[in-house]
Amino acid sequence: MFASFHIAVLPESVFLLHPAIVVGSWFGMGLVEPLRAGLAVASVVPLAVLLSGRSPLLLVVAALLVGVTGMWAAHAWEALVSLKDDRRIVVDEVAGYLAGMALIGRTGWLAGGCFAAAFLALDHAKPWPFDQIEGFHGGVGVMLDDLAVAVPLAAAVLLIAAAGRRIGRFERRSG
Repeated sequence: MFASFHIAVLPESVFLLHPAIVVGSWFGMGLVEPLRAGLAVASVVPLAVLLSGRSPLLLVVAALLVGVTGMWAAHAWEALVSLKDDRRIVVDEVAGYLAGMALIGRTGWLAGGCFAAAFLALDHAKPWPFDQIEGFHGGVGVMLDDLAVAVPLAAAVLLIAAAGRRIGRFERRSG
């Protein structure tokens, strides 16, 4: 059975082009049901892969910029909509993905896509202790839970990559 796609409705009192709504929904992608977070992250995979190969420092700057702006947007969104950590806010997933990619460093399309899929799956499942971070108030809580998922996942990717390189060296020597 296929999911039906639709645009989520905001309260009538909320202006769709309010800067907090535009940024919080990552330019409207958070309003596309049921794709919200996946669509938002997919929109920045090309940027993350390009910057990781050309200018990792710019990727760090992009992650920080999206993170700080997202914190403001999420806080303002909650005040506008009167709903804590609204699912339509997806700038947190974008910031988390970019931060994770910045930690991983130089990578290609396959690794960028795999990291995106693993990040979104883990973010959706929100296992302990990540679910505890959602208790923080305002934009900080909205943004931190995704960063808390991205950072250890990026560290795991780095460890797996290092182990793979080490095993590869061992196999070449013994072969």
